[in-house]
Amino acid sequence: MQLFAWLVTYALLSCSVKADLLDATLAYHQGDYNKAQQQFYELAQLGNVDAIYNIGVMYLHGQGREKNPAKAYAWFNLAADFGLEEARDTARLIAKQSEQQHQAFEDAYAALLTNISYEKYDQELRPELTAEPVHEQSVYRSYTVEPTYPEHAYNNGLEGWVWLEFDIDKNGAVGDITLVDSYPKNTFDKPLINAVKRWQYNAPNEIEHAYYNRSLLYHFTTFKGEQYQQSFQRQQKSYQSEISELIDAAEQGNALVQYYIANWLSSDKYNASKLLKYHWQKDTASSELLLTSARNGYANSQYRIGANLLRGDYGRVDRQKGLNWVLLAAQNGFANAQYRLGRELLNKQYVDYAPNKARKWLIAAAAQGHFRAKRDLAALLFELNEPAANIQQALDDALKLDKSHPQLLLLQAKLQQQQKQIEQAKFSAQAALNEARDRNWSTQAISAFLTVLN
Repeated sequence: MQLFAWLVTYALLSCSVKADLLDATLAYHQGDYNKAQQQFYELAQLGNVDAIYNIGVMYLHGQGREKNPAKAYAWFNLAADFGLEEARDTARLIAKQSEQQHQAFEDAYAALLTNISYEKYDQELRPELTAEPVHEQSVYRSYTVEPTYPEHAYNNGLEGWVWLEFDIDKNGAVGDITLVDSYPKNTFDKPLINAVKRWQYNAPNEIEHAYYNRSLLYHFTTFKGEQYQQSFQRQQKSYQSEISELIDAAEQGNALVQYYIANWLSSDKYNASKLLKYHWQKDTASSELLLTSARNGYANSQYRIGANLLRGDYGRVDRQKGLNWVLLAAQNGFANAQYRLGRELLNKQYVDYAPNKARKWLIAAAAQGHFRAKRDLAALLFELNEPAANIQQALDDALKLDKSHPQLLLLQAKLQQQQKQIEQAKFSAQAALNEARDRNWSTQAISAFLTVLN
């Protein structure tokens, strides 16, 4: 079994993670101090204590800039604020050995705190990882179909996970599933998507409104009992070298590896989990490593942390911190985060309702091919009374991905109604109704529109 071989190679060589600690450290050791400090500074803004400490080192030794004991003092003190207490001793030693006035050091520290501080991180980003989840109970799964484990994967002991997001309509049906991420790629995706399409939430008409961005991380594990455990024991030694490489990469600051290990640790039935938990033994290890990866700049982890905060996975729903993490991931170009941010900014029950900002993020996600972003962008342009040509262009773009989508056909009918094309509007609306029935989706809005037309 090649449990981790691809991941180890890819994660150690990949440049897809922006400014993670490993990449910044490599730049530092190669003498590219400008790149290193830029990346360290980006990570410092996320509360990455190693990056904060390293900036202090660079100011202390004049690496890529003039020596500046006062700024070194400030950065070491900041590292201590974030938990690296021995950095405080280094800061005091610098001040003691310098000929500069003590006030200059305190001024530098105060100036730094106006931009980066633990208090700001605590207020704006830090989740309570040890708190018990508090989820809303208004939506519950009433019918479940388990996915089929692919035979070739099962027989070869191949394990992995799939991260999906989907909507739930007023009929309790699952709609418009988005594949966020999976490992290994293209192995378990289809079986899970095919199963989730058949899930049902609540009884029909029990749900007051549609729910967007329901998130699911589903684990495929080959836990087979005593016989398989004996096989695993025989192969454990061959796994161990790969596990050691993963642990080393995570400790060195590879955000991608940290993200993958966090996913494995979130279930105790993986073969990987059994070995990894020798190193990460705390019950909160998965969440802590996910947060480390997020603070290390990995957009997938930032988005997951944000989504968890919005869902209440860390003791309560924290909208401010959740949106801050989602924004960071969106700014990193993560299409799912861009879409989520757009949807959240369209929620009229919150004071941050901002349809024009939402449009910006929906456009960004749609440009990356995100279907639900294309769908909702067309609907938003219609609500904002944009020119018909703009709405039609966005609508056509979405219809290319699903030409019989009920919501899109209904929007087409509304646009035709506005243009006094009543017969065409009736045809589009009836097609929307037929398709919604076939998919077991709610037909309320479509039926109401047809009543008006008739």
